[in-house]
Amino acid sequence: MIGRFPAIMKELTYLSQKVRIIAFLEHIFQLGKDDRTISFGDIAQVCQVDGLDVELLVMKAMSLELVKGSIDEAAETVNITWITPRYLSKEHLSLLIGRMKEWEQKMEQVISLVEN
Repeated sequence: MIGRFPAIMKELTYLSQKVRIIAFLEHIFQLGKDDRTISFGDIAQVCQVDGLDVELLVMKAMSLELVKGSIDEAAETVNITWITPRYLSKEHLSLLIGRMKEWEQKMEQVISLVEN
């Protein structure tokens, strides 16, 4: 069916890469800020790429300044320290509200500990 659109066929590799990068960004967003060390295997599964292509995908996202972090080739992990802000859906906002509530609870515990 997609073969009927020659313009899309010419750009299929580019579009495929773009979709995989978006999947990577969405996966990072779903993780908590403290859980942003991701294995190559996890990225390969989420983004539907071969294990050998994970590093290239991550480097492309970094070169586009969509994410910042480091790649540990020996451990086959990626540590993300920053992700570009983007449009937030209702689900994203609900997730952020949950994280803010967790943070508030942690801060209350710390304040209570300091007061005692």
